[in-house]
Amino acid sequence: MEGQKNRLLEWVKAHKKELIIGGVSASFLISIILVIRNKGSIVVIRDSLNNNIEKIPIKVPEALQAVPDKIIHTKAMVTDIIQPTETISIINTNAIQDTFEVSDHIRNLHEGWYASAEKIAIAAEHGYDLKPGQTWVDMYTKRTVAA
Repeated sequence: MEGQKNRLLEWVKAHKKELIIGGVSASFLISIILVIRNKGSIVVIRDSLNNNIEKIPIKVPEALQAVPDKIIHTKAMVTDIIQPTETISIINTNAIQDTFEVSDHIRNLHEGWYASAEKIAIAAEHGYDLKPGQTWVDMYTKRTVAA
């Protein structure tokens, strides 16, 4: 019995590389088979995860909530980075462009988002008490293009 055990250990040591390659190959082959058989379930899970990722609220740390200027400055920096693309030149210049003003209003925010202290103060000046998850939107001009 002891001799058989020693021979087995010697054989394993002598064929270590082949055993590792065979084990990895078998594992890979089984994984591929499982993926092919469960492709529909994997697609459903992937789509569900993508939908949930879009709904994850962005939580503003309390340190930044107390300093709304930093939040506003950060947003301005991000929009400054965006460069116009060549697709803008595709817009039909003969199209009818109409502008209209959107009045001041309260906007509901995504879950977990908060209004800045500045927007809360402006809403109070207009006689509104913002609830959690709401912010104040100042009047702005919007443009529509009709072909």
